[in-house]
Amino acid sequence: MKFLKDKVKKYHEKKLLEANQKLESHIKIKNQMEEQLKSMNNKESIELKENIEKQKELIRIWNKNIEVIKKQLKKIKP
Repeated sequence: MKFLKDKVKKYHEKKLLEANQKLESHIKIKNQMEEQLKSMNNKESIELKENIEKQKELIRIWNKNIEVIKKQLKKIKP
């Protein structure tokens, strides 16, 4: 039983690390797009604003995923 718990714990820790990396990546992309937005005119900025909103949605999703993984890890720990 302990072997299985350890495997599950390692799996969740790995997934948590991956989720954190994806979150950081999307935050970085969103920040870069926001910087680009400052130097664009209105027509160019519409598409960029849509992309920024997509990145914000991905950030919300990854934050939610991280919370779920953390809850699962807490359940595993004795």
